[in-house]
Amino acid sequence: MKSLVALPLLVVIFQTVGCQPSPQSTSEFDARKELVVAISPDIPPYVLDGATTGLEVELMQLALSQYELSFVQLPYGELETAVPNNKADVSVGVREANGGEFDSIDFIGFSNVAIAKKTADAKIEKVADLGGHPMLTWQKADQELGDKFQAMFGPGGPNRANYQEIADQRQQVEEFWKSDDAVIVIDENIFNHFSQDLGHSLTDMQVFKIFPDVTNFKVAFANESLCAEFNDRIHELCQTGQYAKLLKKYAVELPATPCD
Repeated sequence: MKSLVALPLLVVIFQTVGCQPSPQSTSEFDARKELVVAISPDIPPYVLDGATTGLEVELMQLALSQYELSFVQLPYGELETAVPNNKADVSVGVREANGGEFDSIDFIGFSNVAIAKKTADAKIEKVADLGGHPMLTWQKADQELGDKFQAMFGPGGPNRANYQEIADQRQQVEEFWKSDDAVIVIDENIFNHFSQDLGHSLTDMQVFKIFPDVTNFKVAFANESLCAEFNDRIHELCQTGQYAKLLKKYAVELPATPCD
């Protein structure tokens, strides 16, 4: 998700939560065991070409290089429950444990913005200004964009009738460009790549930065020792410079990384 236009405010942050780093590699999995990894549909540059490449895909491959990874793309709304429902050994892009799984340190983050066409002449300075606009978002966005957004657009909210969640973010962007007055809430980098791929100019829209800088996501594991092994390996990728090389490969510029 690779053009160099208005690249993201993607941030990866590490916290000592979830499974803890282990002094030794104690994974129960045998070397070269296949791991089924749940991951989102294509969202360039994070997941590309049917989950065969992309920033998230390659980070996972590097962090779990001793295993054979079999990526399974699931709608975003199913990633949180993929491990406890036994659909995958590992799930990329979860906010918090749902039970029966172990969450890594924060692995990746997205900077979400509101975007409208210039012709819509929208005046959006705060979340409350989104009321009255047709809204296009991703699955479970009402749970991840703060209390004010959830109060407005969550179930029973006064603006729910104008609210639409779309699992496929390419389709989300397509629907935005078909509409005259819709507002899309999305990671800016994802929006830029899909828009350009669809032949739209980025000069035709307005960007409103009304949300917190970063929404962080983790990786969920069925096995605690594998989760700890993953945490250790991410730190190693920083120390060896492999993490930075991967960011450069996908032309992703970050204001801060765990390697700083």
